[in-house]
Amino acid sequence: MTVLDDTQVAELPSVERAEAKAEKQPSVFYAWAVVILLFACYTISAIDARVMTLMVADIRQDMKLDDFQISLLQGFATVVLVAVAAVPIGRIVDNGRNRSKLLAGGIVLWCLATAASGLSRTFGHLFLARVGVGIGESTLGPTAYSLISDYFEPKRRAFAISVFALGYPVGGGLALVIGAYVLKAAKEYGPAILPVIGLVQPWQMTFFIVGLPGLILALFVAMIREPKRHAAPTAVIGVERLTLRQTVEFLVQRWKVYSALIGSVSLLGMLAIGTAIWYPTFLIRTYGMTATEAGYSFGILMIVCGGLGNLTGGWFSGFFMRRGHPGANLHIMTWVTLVKVAPLVIGPLMPTATGALVLMGIATFIGQGTNSVALASLQDITPSRLRGQMTALMLMCVTTLGMALGSSVIAAMTQFIFHDDGALRYSLAILPAIVGPLVALMFVLARKPYRNAMIEMGEWNEKK
Repeated sequence: MTVLDDTQVAELPSVERAEAKAEKQPSVFYAWAVVILLFACYTISAIDARVMTLMVADIRQDMKLDDFQISLLQGFATVVLVAVAAVPIGRIVDNGRNRSKLLAGGIVLWCLATAASGLSRTFGHLFLARVGVGIGESTLGPTAYSLISDYFEPKRRAFAISVFALGYPVGGGLALVIGAYVLKAAKEYGPAILPVIGLVQPWQMTFFIVGLPGLILALFVAMIREPKRHAAPTAVIGVERLTLRQTVEFLVQRWKVYSALIGSVSLLGMLAIGTAIWYPTFLIRTYGMTATEAGYSFGILMIVCGGLGNLTGGWFSGFFMRRGHPGANLHIMTWVTLVKVAPLVIGPLMPTATGALVLMGIATFIGQGTNSVALASLQDITPSRLRGQMTALMLMCVTTLGMALGSSVIAAMTQFIFHDDGALRYSLAILPAIVGPLVALMFVLARKPYRNAMIEMGEWNEKK
């Protein structure tokens, strides 16, 4: 159904006028307010997921764990059930009328699970708490990208998504900066005895402090107004809502573009998330930095370089698409992937911490340029009633490869191949040298089917 402007609405009979006004989109101001709120949610999500990177040494010591077990807590635990829950959550997003309520519930779950991590006394207890964090956070991506895609047209969509996606570098950076400050303060205070809970170590107190404040956001998220859905499946296959069978048939017919896009972005996730998880520990082990120093330096780097890179990628996407280049997103991702390999490989091998951080800053700025662009690309070729499921599928693959395999592959190389904790730097250098060129090739192969999918969706026509 076409959305009418104010003049057209005024010319309608009274009953039809009321119906048309009900379907009008919220104002641009309101749409951007929603983006900012979702950005805040992403920031809190990243803080809750990443704060543990600063507490590796303390958790290892108290629970007598090794690097591989730590990698399971930082990665596999947060995605173990996401793989099962992601697609059903996506279908709820696509077919439901209360996307904001679903996200509000997810926020409550992951915040409480983060706080519950501070109650853990054993590896098993902490593992289950991190599973809860992962399940709660799995509601964020499908819901947020679906909402934003319905609030903004394609030529503005990538930049709007880039603002939301700032939550990843900003939240990841704040997790280290705030986490370092909170952990330092907790250590200065020392172990505490709390009513009912009993003895609490500084790292456990840190989980309490960073986990609970996010509950306030859930109240505001629950009040987000539902936007009118655009790019419905009607335009592509002739129905308003898709059954599970129709969904599968739709994806099978377009397997080339979706497999290439999701596969390449998933490998990038493995590289980016795995590197980010282990870089603070690398700085501590290799250059003798304290956890506080590593947290401040790497955290500020992520906020500044990651934030600027994210916005830059979104701006370039909109710039080229407004000038009639429907394949711009794939071109951006291809070149960005190739260029960032060198600093990622060389950085961990630098003789000083300053050199390693400078090169990591360059790689972060370049690499974050693909973050919002990749997810905007998925939205552009997917009908509204499928966006939740496709976003869930992509994020499931990204988190599975990134949080589980990315973290564990680096740990496995260090522990089982080099047999030396100090060799973490070599594991960090090897991964991008293998993954980077492979991802760039996948993007190149995806260009033609991606352009065809854009034309099919009606966002562009062959004359542009």
